[in-house]
Amino acid sequence: MRIIKIILLSLSLVLVLEGCEDDLTKDISSIPPKAELTADELIDGLQNDGDFFREEILSVEGALVEVNSKNGTINVLLKGNDNQKNYIICEMNPSIDLGKTNLSKGQTLTVKGILKGYLNDAVLLNC
Repeated sequence: MRIIKIILLSLSLVLVLEGCEDDLTKDISSIPPKAELTADELIDGLQNDGDFFREEILSVEGALVEVNSKNGTINVLLKGNDNQKNYIICEMNPSIDLGKTNLSKGQTLTVKGILKGYLNDAVLLNC
């Protein structure tokens, strides 16, 4: 019985990760967002309902906190008001080159991506 549970869990994990891979390469540039929100509106909505706009394409506006690169993946962190402890983490589509942009900390920025979930921060993919 334990082996069956492990196999089922492993298969579930593979399916979830396979779906994430599609979201990282899917071209969403011509798809209109389901909603246009501020960073605060998104975080507040997710704190009240963890499935708030989950798996939907959203446009989110917030203040740029930082741009970082880990394992070849570029992430943009946005924040709402100064009292907000949570961030919007936007994993950029690999085809996007931020090296040619003049981004500065605190700048208001709007990103569009697929909302994957929320723990302490909201995660958007394919921005």
